[in-house]
Amino acid sequence: MVSGAVSSTAVAGARAWDVIVGDRFIAALVAPAPEPVLSALAEAASDGGLALEALVGIVPSGRVDPIESFGLVWWDEAATTQVTAVVRGDAVVDLASPGGSRRFDARGIRPWHLADFDDVVALRITDAAAPLDRVQAAGEPVVHRRASLRTSSVEWTAEARQPDAPAPTPWLDADTLLTPRRHEPGFEESVADTIVTPRTGTRVGEPPGAPTTSSGGVTPPALLPADHDGAAADANGPRFRIGDGVPLTVAAPVLIGRKPLPPRISGSGVQPELLAVESPAAVVSGTHLELRLVGSRLVATDLHSTNGTVLRTASGARRLRAGESIVVLPGATLDLGDDTIIEILSAQGAPGA
Repeated sequence: MVSGAVSSTAVAGARAWDVIVGDRFIAALVAPAPEPVLSALAEAASDGGLALEALVGIVPSGRVDPIESFGLVWWDEAATTQVTAVVRGDAVVDLASPGGSRRFDARGIRPWHLADFDDVVALRITDAAAPLDRVQAAGEPVVHRRASLRTSSVEWTAEARQPDAPAPTPWLDADTLLTPRRHEPGFEESVADTIVTPRTGTRVGEPPGAPTTSSGGVTPPALLPADHDGAAADANGPRFRIGDGVPLTVAAPVLIGRKPLPPRISGSGVQPELLAVESPAAVVSGTHLELRLVGSRLVATDLHSTNGTVLRTASGARRLRAGESIVVLPGATLDLGDDTIIEILSAQGAPGA
């Protein structure tokens, strides 16, 4: 079973979930889930080498008998506090870390919404209608390995909390990080501050010899020209280029648009890079597209852009749905409009690169 303490909580009248706890994952499917799917997940529970793609592929999410709501959390190898969360429909994952907590939901993204999170000390898979409160292993303990159960929510903590352990102070709705500050006279509740983390960005076409951020600093190594003398991890990642620009290697989320803005909080704790592109006709949205590295895969997400994103591959072209995420392979292109074409390249050193 995954390291840490796992528990379940049943609430009368709440939506029920069929839960499978494996060696490296916890999956919750809206009940009643199809028995063949539960059986396949149960068989996968003991597979320590199971890839995330194979695990997600067990849950039907296409046009044939899809499971409309599910939540899944996956731990990579020996990682304890680094997780990947996948949600669809009304399932949510509440995550707590030393720097704050948040609710990760699907936001209507199909076929599912996926994100990586660091420094996670506790989490919960439950229904979107459930209240967002402290995540703790306070329910019925799940002590046996590779468990299968039906419950209202399933909780995990990195380690069992002592009864007098202080509750994490920050909590978060889907967008805004709130930290209790103090009690003001005349108010019964604590006043909270909204935390906006400053980010840096680069503009396409800046001299590769001295890449700078919008604030004049040196571009972080997360997004450098592919031939830059950076770390080996950078050189081995997926690459892309915009138009005739230099190839860039993706090691952190990249937000592309006319005037890209960072999210109010970064779900994974990794600061995204901002790439501004020219769009004289304002066809490209301010923050149009995200490129994100998930394992070894490069995932492109249309950020509910006004004019959409067209994906072109060897098999044809199609327009991404607003908010849709899709794995993009070398040779594919993403057309944001106004002659802004993003070409997906092989990793440096890969055959054909």
